[in-house]
Amino acid sequence: MRRAASSLISATLATIAAVWFVSAPPVTAYVTWTAGCTDCHSSFLDSTSIKPGNVWPASKHNVHRNQMLDSPRCGACHTVDGDDPVLNFSRGETGLPGKGCVGCHGVDPDPGNPNAWWGSGLRLHHANSGIAVCATCHTDDPAPMPEHIQPLYYGVAGVNVHRSCNDDGSENWTSDGVGLDNDGDLAYDGTDANCPLFADGFETGDTARWSSAIPLLG
Repeated sequence: MRRAASSLISATLATIAAVWFVSAPPVTAYVTWTAGCTDCHSSFLDSTSIKPGNVWPASKHNVHRNQMLDSPRCGACHTVDGDDPVLNFSRGETGLPGKGCVGCHGVDPDPGNPNAWWGSGLRLHHANSGIAVCATCHTDDPAPMPEHIQPLYYGVAGVNVHRSCNDDGSENWTSDGVGLDNDGDLAYDGTDANCPLFADGFETGDTARWSSAIPLLG
């Protein structure tokens, strides 16, 4: 009798464990900067990054806060001022929905439908660079949106990053002189096939920075 009861208890515990394992929420390894990003990119309060080995003009935090933005708009990245920012959520600011880091480092691959794929380009960039830790869990990422599709925060009033093809240089904040690889294919700025250029170097269709042509003499 005792043996049967013991077997029943063991079977019940095993069933509970199996149900918990199947229904348990997935482990989210890189929810915040300090949860793993620092392993390669150093502290957000530092002005250097181990990878890709570049130097910032000030700490990453202060460049984001004081230079990429016209004025401190802490809700763009933080839920509560001073917290360790969550990569895909923040309290938001006027004109800046609360998307946190992926507001600039991600593009909605399925506009109009809530989804968890905004960072697919960033994850593909890491995978193509030999850092597979993100792709291990994110096995259902769709193909990222092409490079010329703007992240949510780009070009919003008060944000000093405007163009994901970086033809205006607004993604250049570090010593390496290049912008972001928004779609993860390891092609940067104008070298990305999704950023066609006129012969004069301007992105196709954008005449905002053209000047009047001066006719040749003679």
